[in-house]
Amino acid sequence: MNVLITGAASPLGKQIVAELASSHQLRLLDNTTPDIKYENLEFIHGSLVDPSIANEATQNIDVLIHTGEPPQNLPQDPLKCEQVLLDLATRGTHVLFKAAVDAGVKRFIYGSTLEIFGSYPDDTYISEFYKPLPTPEIYQMARYLGELTCREFVRTYMVTVTSLRLGRLVLEEDVADRDLDLMWLDLRDAARAFAGALKRDQSSSIQWTQR
Repeated sequence: MNVLITGAASPLGKQIVAELASSHQLRLLDNTTPDIKYENLEFIHGSLVDPSIANEATQNIDVLIHTGEPPQNLPQDPLKCEQVLLDLATRGTHVLFKAAVDAGVKRFIYGSTLEIFGSYPDDTYISEFYKPLPTPEIYQMARYLGELTCREFVRTYMVTVTSLRLGRLVLEEDVADRDLDLMWLDLRDAARAFAGALKRDQSSSIQWTQR
């Protein structure tokens, strides 16, 4: 498959590249050049909110993996940082998905967060059928707004969007001597989740696909 990966310079993006590089043709999009070396890679430098970049990045691809990961060079000023995160999650996701739909892409995978269920009591068993309860905290809200953007594209266009609600991303060896946090998710396992989502059925009708 020809796969576009956004946020490719992030730790999550790098792990997804490592997971998929041996079996797929990859195109990477980020505003920071990742330190990644594989033969079957193409890199596009730019921002999601730039329609010309989005149009270029989404040509001739089969699957769009939108990691939702923030850029590595966020502004130091808190207000400007919030503006960038919200802009990328809303306008950026919309610009990217619209370009992909116009280019004929049918399959999308979005990286969201389990943090949007953090307001439920600890003893509550949460499934994908539970209503998210995001707080106004900027990272939660940005990911949730990205999810809502994805949902509206599914309602309007004949596409499949898989939203992966990921835990707090870590490397097991980096947290081995710390108290266990049940929200931890190893980056390599997260990358395998994206690889698994590539195999999900593609929408070819207005009926819901099987999970």
